[in-house]
Amino acid sequence: MRHIFMDESGDLGMGKGSAFLILAFLTPESGKRLNKTIKNFNAHLVANAWDKRLEIKAARLWYCPKDAQVSNQFKFKKNPAEPMEYLLTAIANLDCYVEYVCVKLDTLSASLRAAPEGIIYNYVAWQLLKGPLCYFPAVELFADRRNRETHKLLKFDGYLEGKTGIERAEKGKPPINLQIHHYHWKSAEEFKAEERAKVEFGVRGIEAADFVCWAIKRRFENNDRHWYSIIERRVRWRQHLYFEPDEDAGKKMGS
Repeated sequence: MRHIFMDESGDLGMGKGSAFLILAFLTPESGKRLNKTIKNFNAHLVANAWDKRLEIKAARLWYCPKDAQVSNQFKFKKNPAEPMEYLLTAIANLDCYVEYVCVKLDTLSASLRAAPEGIIYNYVAWQLLKGPLCYFPAVELFADRRNRETHKLLKFDGYLEGKTGIERAEKGKPPINLQIHHYHWKSAEEFKAEERAKVEFGVRGIEAADFVCWAIKRRFENNDRHWYSIIERRVRWRQHLYFEPDEDAGKKMGS
């Protein structure tokens, strides 16, 4: 079973929020090693006065100097770069790989801009996931729980299952064993005690994907390559929808 942890950074506010939407996944050779890495990182933050009632997310940690909810006793309150660099380096040192799709939102056609957010999200997610879903015979996908699918068309799970089934059939491959989980940071509290370890495994993997997404988004949104450079050697495939970054002109995507 291949574990894939997917998250997003940015939004589809169409000018109200981000200029870019990033969807990325992280897939480790050993889910246990990734799980231990994130568990130890979170424990280290809490031991240094991070409030356990606050979700640990890359953006929140980065902006914690201005966050009144983050205690002034938090060791890294004035220097969040230190734990950010530590975790991204730890992820890059794991046997894993990253793939991502970046959408420059102002390049979307008028018809796409008018579509419900869930439709665009599902389309971009399929561009990201069709490679592994058509390659691996069994996949367990962990995705951040979202509440934006207000449209009445096929929802995320059904959309992926349908697209994957058709794509694999056209390639002469057997049906995939696909399990999809949608978790948020407190999801473990919703499950019985004997199920919580598996849920926490998924939640920690999604947290790792969140930090990876943040690093990629900084590259495009803020023209800050430092964080991306830490994980770049783990990026196996990338796709820039409807635009080509200046630095990639003339280069083959995925190289």
